[in-house]
Amino acid sequence: MVAHSDHANESEYLDADILFHRTLLEASGNLMFAALGDVIASTLTGRTQHELMPQVADQTALGWHTEVAALIRKGDGAETAMRQIVDESDQAISHIAGTEA
Repeated sequence: MVAHSDHANESEYLDADILFHRTLLEASGNLMFAALGDVIASTLTGRTQHELMPQVADQTALGWHTEVAALIRKGDGAETAMRQIVDESDQAISHIAGTEA
């Protein structure tokens, strides 16, 4: 993802983002999480196709993704970093939907 972050609205970034999330979901060992791979891929694809992605990836969110990957590699819990990603996504969806609190 980092390699393509200057073109976050293009297919290479999308492919890397989908791969990142599918890998996490499948590596969880939880079949219910793994089954969400297509849902996440569809959501990420829609965000790109509907031109909701900026050209340059949000560096904070990208940093959280990098942190999650590093924590997993170290064997440390990545829960806090992953929650930040989920919370940021929730806020972005609320903003787009006009339902921000």
